[in-house]
Amino acid sequence: MARPTLPGKRPTPPGKRAKIQVLDVVIVIGGIIGIMAFNRMNIARLQRSLPNANSEIVGEWTSTRGPEHLVFRADKTVSMTVPANSAEDNAAPAAPETNGPAPVTGKYQVVQGGKLSIQLMNGNKYTTTISPTSPNRFDLIDSATEGVTTFERVPAAAPASAVTKPPEPSQ
Repeated sequence: MARPTLPGKRPTPPGKRAKIQVLDVVIVIGGIIGIMAFNRMNIARLQRSLPNANSEIVGEWTSTRGPEHLVFRADKTVSMTVPANSAEDNAAPAAPETNGPAPVTGKYQVVQGGKLSIQLMNGNKYTTTISPTSPNRFDLIDSATEGVTTFERVPAAAPASAVTKPPEPSQ
């Protein structure tokens, strides 16, 4: 028994079916490539608009409450100096090069979202998040004690060429 056909619709005879032509394939492939290129352009624009947290962290940082001092370098290394507390600190100050222990070195890594992790050679681990709203300040969290220390960027000294002498009065 044959199926009844709906009014207005007739089955297409086998020899009369629409064939996919080369132009149809080219249009579909071109559309897919165009969508991929458009998405890549938007991702590239977004990457350029986001701040690079790695370049923002490079430099010297000091603790707001104590003598701790951090130096981040562009090669992903960090050094932390924590002067020893002693009775000699109250006496005549020594030259900064000879006062206190040597800095502890380590490595840091900046991941997506401005999260920063520091691994020092003495085994201490620290984490923080660099905020775009306050790029010159962060709270460093000690992973062992959960203690928080706030650090601020040390202002860069003006280069010698930028310092200008006042003009000498002519006689």
